[in-house]
Amino acid sequence: MKIPRVATRALCASAFILLCCSGTSQPGTDAKDAPVPFSQYIASRHAEFAAAAPLRSPLAIGKMRLEEQDRLLAQFTECPECLSHVKGSHRGFMFDAVADCPCAARVGINDDGGKWVCNPHELPRAAVVYSFGAGGDISFDTGMAGLFGCDVYLFDPSPHVKARFPGPETSWQCGAGRISYAPLGIGPVSMEPGKEWELVIQGARCGAKSLAAIARSLGHARVDILKMDIEGGEFAVLAQALASGSIQTLGVRQILVEFHLWTGAQFAQFVALVRDLRKSGYLLFRKEFNPGDGQGVCAEYAFMKTDLVP
Repeated sequence: MKIPRVATRALCASAFILLCCSGTSQPGTDAKDAPVPFSQYIASRHAEFAAAAPLRSPLAIGKMRLEEQDRLLAQFTECPECLSHVKGSHRGFMFDAVADCPCAARVGINDDGGKWVCNPHELPRAAVVYSFGAGGDISFDTGMAGLFGCDVYLFDPSPHVKARFPGPETSWQCGAGRISYAPLGIGPVSMEPGKEWELVIQGARCGAKSLAAIARSLGHARVDILKMDIEGGEFAVLAQALASGSIQTLGVRQILVEFHLWTGAQFAQFVALVRDLRKSGYLLFRKEFNPGDGQGVCAEYAFMKTDLVP
């Protein structure tokens, strides 16, 4: 496969895919054959760059970043078997931010649990935030309510989370905003036929509804921010929400999701979701690896609707 002219970082990413499939090595790495001399590598790069003018504007750099994402997606489409050759932590490095937010804020603790939000000061009054997956930390949720006056709807049917909401109350004032809790999961929870709605956590069968059904039950025609940390369930949920048009119908502005790329199959689903999100107008503006994940396969990805890009 011929590699088109791209910027240095872009070429390295594209070359990685090709190297995975071809079994060849990068210059200077151990291999059965002698490594390519760096002088030869420099000459090949010069030939690629010589005909193009240097990038001198933010617009040109932004275009390069978007073109590189398109190129990666196209290469994985043309070479599906390449997906299985991207192993472990390398999966998290394949795709990076392609857009810049003029005022991004990390909301929540400085650890696993905090999330990046774009232009939170421009959110509408009483912006609606759906937060799926609380785990042991709700600092993002309290921050969005308290700092920015959002109406945060927190969903997590896990028995250990339910135990931390022992009283009869289901909604609380938090600064200028509110936090409401429901012991409910989001689905479908699996792409396996017959198991789409079988949600079992800590041995307990838990209820789950689709994004559209939850919004309908709450009387919401708009959801400003959709946040998910649901331990691998994000693939089926996002695939269904995009295919059904729920995300578009609800006018979701930002999608903040931790992807768990534990397996090759999950990485393939992730690539398909990046492609579908791009087609729906969502660009990745931030990525942050989970500090508690020693394997480097879990990371937070923050997407924003295209018209939020300056």
